[in-house]
Amino acid sequence: MRALTLFLLLNAQVLGAQSVATGQYNGGNAFYREGDFTAARRSYLEAVATGIEDARLYYNLGNACFKLSRLGEAVLWYERARRLAPHDEDVEANLHFANLVKKDREIQGDEGSLVEFVVAVYFWPSYDRLSLFFACGFFAVFGLALMRLLSRSKFGTGWLVAILFCGGLSLSAAIWFGTRLYARSGTDEAIVMVDEVLARSGPDEGQTEVFAVHEGTKVRLVRQEEAWVLVRLANGLGGWVLAESIERI
Repeated sequence: MRALTLFLLLNAQVLGAQSVATGQYNGGNAFYREGDFTAARRSYLEAVATGIEDARLYYNLGNACFKLSRLGEAVLWYERARRLAPHDEDVEANLHFANLVKKDREIQGDEGSLVEFVVAVYFWPSYDRLSLFFACGFFAVFGLALMRLLSRSKFGTGWLVAILFCGGLSLSAAIWFGTRLYARSGTDEAIVMVDEVLARSGPDEGQTEVFAVHEGTKVRLVRQEEAWVLVRLANGLGGWVLAESIERI
């Protein structure tokens, strides 16, 4: 009885959070249409504060921040939206435009290279698609095995090929999914949120200035020591910046 009561309470809390988030999201949309981007941003942030993760919410929040010339915030929310919806054309287009507006330019690899193509293919399927591939293969194997057990007739080579194919699909999707999660866990990235931050050779204000990065630039996090974080740029150059000047994606 206690377990059932706890379950109902937890579900009520989740539904309540979703209801609050939906109300704030719709309110933010109304403010945005009216041109009140400050109020829209505030409503969207209140929706985010409920704990709801939604690509459209992050995308709209990024748009409101961009309208307010808060470039760092805009890039941050576009990046977060892209992680949830990696193939959304609107998210990609607005993120691309924001990256063109910012002061620092991303260093691109050689277009058409084999490595770039392989990396693009590897990251092409979303987590939802990989989960779908795994589920389809798994249930297909289960169905074929059940047919084999219940049927009195003999199955030939075709059945064996089918079950090996479906099993291979399910296993490949599971491995792909796992390696993607592992790669993501080992890649901690952040966005510069201030106009300019100076990266230094060590975690101290007195250390030598190595380079400067500007609002909206994406950096890779290496490690943190108290108020300082060692970051690395796309070109491999690294330096220490204050943690308060960046925000994790």
